[in-house]
Amino acid sequence: MRLPKYVREKSGTYHYQRDYPTNLRHLFDRKTFTYPLKLSANNATEMQLNKKAIEAEEAFERQKLLISNSDPDALNATELDKAAADYLRRLKLSPAQYLRVRKDSSIQHKEEQLGQQMQPSNTDYADWAIPEFDEIQMKDAQGLPLTNKEKVIGHAYMKLINKEIAKPQTLGGIWKEYKIYRDIDSKSRVGKKAEGYWQRWISITGDVPISPNTPEHINQGLDAYVADREGKVTSQSIRRELSDVLACLRYASKRHRLNWYIELPFIKDTKPKIRHPLEQHEQIELVKAILVNNSSINPTYGSALLLCMQGGMMVSEIERLRPKDINLDADIPYIRISNETKTQERKRIVPIVLGLEHLRVHLGDTIKWLIRSTESTPSATLKKIMRKVTGNESTSAHCLRHTFRINAQDAGVDVLSIASIAGWSDANRRMSDHLLNYGSAGVSQSNIVKKLYDDSVKVHQHLIDIEMENKTNVIPLRGR
Repeated sequence: MRLPKYVREKSGTYHYQRDYPTNLRHLFDRKTFTYPLKLSANNATEMQLNKKAIEAEEAFERQKLLISNSDPDALNATELDKAAADYLRRLKLSPAQYLRVRKDSSIQHKEEQLGQQMQPSNTDYADWAIPEFDEIQMKDAQGLPLTNKEKVIGHAYMKLINKEIAKPQTLGGIWKEYKIYRDIDSKSRVGKKAEGYWQRWISITGDVPISPNTPEHINQGLDAYVADREGKVTSQSIRRELSDVLACLRYASKRHRLNWYIELPFIKDTKPKIRHPLEQHEQIELVKAILVNNSSINPTYGSALLLCMQGGMMVSEIERLRPKDINLDADIPYIRISNETKTQERKRIVPIVLGLEHLRVHLGDTIKWLIRSTESTPSATLKKIMRKVTGNESTSAHCLRHTFRINAQDAGVDVLSIASIAGWSDANRRMSDHLLNYGSAGVSQSNIVKKLYDDSVKVHQHLIDIEMENKTNVIPLRGR
């Protein structure tokens, strides 16, 4: 089948990929516009592909139109300001570094008496840091044209000593400064999301030079963003998308004394989606289908479902597991969730009581699959499997997290254990950072983890019984 223009296959699904115009790319810090078509390469029809390609084309043109709100002067200023900031960083310097320099007060008093300079000024320090500036200044005074590189160096010099120039010159420049302040890694999962939300907002708002009218421009942009997103996503999602945007703008106002008054626009509340936990008979059917000999479910996918079910784990948490986090041969088999998580409470130790042998064999392949997949692919794959096995058309992998809670409550397990295993917040949790850093022997000897293991057995007893009937490997604790 001949694919529509700009449509490519990636990891078993189709995506629309097209380069941004060169004069707009700096706004996005990336070259290519990507739009997932959410169609499987195995069963998508030509008609579906053409329809989705048109939808993606409209999204691309809409993005360009929104970007055109930006002031052309801002685009040039943003490029210059970013390049100058990068130049200073390569020299291990920072904006406003030589705005004020330390001076000896006794020598300063003598300078005033004699009327002459006796110790280095801020411009002296800047001259030593960027000696090329003298030649650039002379060239400019003679009316000779400066190269782009010379303009960048000159702007970098002025950012060292001039308070106003040291500030970000445009809204686009503010984000770059905020990313450094918050140590946001644009390549990480969280960083990519934050970057995407900011770029969506600036594309709707438009990039402009910072001026007395900027607060009004910002608030109009926030209103326009909410109007654009309402009806497409929930009110909770809109607030989440704008959280880093508002944090960035408030940081800039405080950092540079801009005295901006910025608040979240009015957002009409939407009802949260109802989560549908699996009924017990649906859980049993799913576990049987995963663990039966010659299962039709790929064991790579089965391992992910087993962890989601017994630890309330998200696929992103499984993806970030490393060998040191996986302790399936310990006296108490467990998995440590200690890498990047949505909240600090999500860091935890998950006892493994179900599908132990299956996980020993296949978990490594599961992690590899998650790493090489796009963000949405694993959830879509697991949802498809769950719906096919259970016949429940409203369930998904995330519902297994809520299934765990229901199972735990039905088993009479206390709230503290429920929160500790699945990573919910609770004022009484005692899972310390020290315990998360123990070796496997130390964790196995912890009374906290022993209790979590026993409680987890209670939670999943109806599924452990099924596993034993299927003659799979449930190993009792050694030495207990």
